[in-house]
Amino acid sequence: MGFGDLLQHVGDTGKFQIFMIILGSFLNMQLSPHDFMDNFVAAIPAHHCYVSLLDNLSSEANITMNMTTEALLKVSIPMGPDQKPEPCHRFRQTQWQLLDPDVSPSNNTELQTEPCLDGWTYDHSVFTSTIITEWDLVCDYQSFKYLEQAISLAGHLVGIAINVMLSDRFGRKPLVVCCCLIYGLLGTCCAVVPTFALFCALRFIMSASVTTLQCTVSILVLEVISLKWYPAVVALFGLTLSTGHALLGGLAYVFRDWHKLQLGIALPFLLVSLFIWWVPESVRWLMATGRTKRAVKELQRIAYFNGKKDVAQSLTIEVLRCEMKEELGTVKAHVIGIKEIIVNPTARRTMLCLFGLVFSLVFSFFGFMMDIEHFGKDMFLVQFLQGITDFPCKVIAYFIVRHVKRRPSVAFLQFVLGSSILVNIFVPKEHNMHLFIFLVGRASFAALTVTYMAFTNELSPTIIRSTLQSSFGFAQKLSSIFSVLTLKTRDYFVHLPMILCGTIPIVALVFLCYLPETFSHPLLDTIQEMEQRDKFRNKRPGEKQSKILLETTGC
Repeated sequence: MGFGDLLQHVGDTGKFQIFMIILGSFLNMQLSPHDFMDNFVAAIPAHHCYVSLLDNLSSEANITMNMTTEALLKVSIPMGPDQKPEPCHRFRQTQWQLLDPDVSPSNNTELQTEPCLDGWTYDHSVFTSTIITEWDLVCDYQSFKYLEQAISLAGHLVGIAINVMLSDRFGRKPLVVCCCLIYGLLGTCCAVVPTFALFCALRFIMSASVTTLQCTVSILVLEVISLKWYPAVVALFGLTLSTGHALLGGLAYVFRDWHKLQLGIALPFLLVSLFIWWVPESVRWLMATGRTKRAVKELQRIAYFNGKKDVAQSLTIEVLRCEMKEELGTVKAHVIGIKEIIVNPTARRTMLCLFGLVFSLVFSFFGFMMDIEHFGKDMFLVQFLQGITDFPCKVIAYFIVRHVKRRPSVAFLQFVLGSSILVNIFVPKEHNMHLFIFLVGRASFAALTVTYMAFTNELSPTIIRSTLQSSFGFAQKLSSIFSVLTLKTRDYFVHLPMILCGTIPIVALVFLCYLPETFSHPLLDTIQEMEQRDKFRNKRPGEKQSKILLETTGC
């Protein structure tokens, strides 16, 4: 009896599985806004130097009482090419002569200016408060916005390291509970911090917890469901990520103050942690690491929850060892780390190829996602449209995962993503076609997230699944950091960021040539099974790998 048969015996399509899917979906939905909330929390509103004349605080108050705001700005702040006040400079002295219509605008360049020594005045028509207005992160300090994003993304790398060290050693459940509590508590504190440095530090730790959750939650759910539910659950998880993106646009529209938006995203994690506390540990992981006694207890809990009391009462350690003798004999009670993966040629090749594919995918996507104001005038609507566009694409992705081989589907979708970014370079940003092509690329990425979720889990054996998923997460977060830094290259060549974001995912498709096809194959438990599948793929290409694997292992 294999693990799939054992899970079916206690119930693999029952109420327990439905509860886990709902809980995992809700948590996925809450995780997706974390990185992209910076588009709203760190939005840069229109601003200009503070002008004391507008407050009638100067000795010239009597003169200015009957003057319009536009006139006062004109004599206090130089106008830019768009005839709007410059954001970072003001006149050293009030230039009353500029009110004379006979004065040529070209003479303005000769007037002495100075930085905004008294602070800035912000346009609050869109956002009542952001971290930019909170700590004046504009002009010479505008680079601090990108610093905060880089620090936050760097936290993801730490989260991956934590997941690698702890998840496969101590289990999935403890990490999920701890990270939910950390995100909820620190997210609440983040909304009331007094300094920018403390805000960055909290965002760093929160990002670490988000990555750990992203790497662990899907594994915790997928390891306890029926294989026939697998495509539907993968597609559903993809839809919940899209729902989170659409929800972010709605929340940001309602909560224009960044403190309230931060609380609205952080507080639900505290509630989720209470439900996760009740969830059993992954039985597949317990058995793979030799924790047979606890595996029996968790299987009994699942059976009771699914209404199979007779099965729960009859299930003992002796029965489990008898039925799973072969599997328990092949899966040793230890956890393989990164060092052992690197030593093994098959595992090393798989990890490196997927690392390259994931890196290129996220690099291209993240580059333009962190700057959505370039794709429409209403950034709330653009954010909402991104989430809504994902729904039909991920429904289609469900059928792709169910009926189409992995390698050709990944190749096609990733090529569409890269091509849409490159084509958009030649379309004016003011044209509606620019937004449409952007949404096409966004749709292809949406379908890719579902396909990659299935592909990476099918390529990863249980004994190292969490470790490999953490490695792929490392690729994602590392590429997102490079994407943010790439946006700064606009200062040198305006189209360079999009050229890189469009070219790299297309070139990276060469990695697919070195990965096996996994469509309709059972999940692997050990590296030995991975090697056997790879060996038979090379020696007997005419036969289905799943059939060969079953014949060889007797599973």
